[in-house]
Amino acid sequence: MDLEALNPKVHQMWLEQKMAGPDYFQPSTEEDIAQIEREVAAQLPSDYKEFLLEYSTVIAAPVIGAYFFKVEYKDKQIIECDFTLVPWARLTLGAVRVLHKPHRTMSGVGPRVPKELLPLTYDNESTLLLDLRAKTFGHVLYLPKIKRQTFGTLGYGWEQIGFVASSFTDFLTDLDTEENQVAKYGLPIR
Repeated sequence: MDLEALNPKVHQMWLEQKMAGPDYFQPSTEEDIAQIEREVAAQLPSDYKEFLLEYSTVIAAPVIGAYFFKVEYKDKQIIECDFTLVPWARLTLGAVRVLHKPHRTMSGVGPRVPKELLPLTYDNESTLLLDLRAKTFGHVLYLPKIKRQTFGTLGYGWEQIGFVASSFTDFLTDLDTEENQVAKYGLPIR
């Protein structure tokens, strides 16, 4: 994967993050990826694994601003943004362990993300998701609000998840600034 050719703005955000040091950038290893795959009992999309091994992570750099993306929900389309776009693999493993299991401190709260979806993070109480289901494998989805309730209960289910891209590569390619996304799609920002 050539991130600079795919999306120069995202590549620049990655460079900014990498230069910020180990508190902001850590490499992802094949063992880290294997741990995620064991945890979710599924293979991960090859383009996502390639990105992790070559680039590891990319987060928003406000000075560059290419962290906005279109989301298609059941009843609307909108431009969303997420500051923690793609964390390094060990952070994603933590998100899987937190969101696929019952809440550790809140009684009666079960898994907050279905096992068929890989949550990339949970630190902003939102997450991009990779679809691991056979028919939609590799699609990128978005959950704008991780609720403190079991996924699939009243008011918290598939209707809250929006479609972002058909592949991880398409997701990275389409990331852009707020101004450019609004001009491109003619949609409002959340």
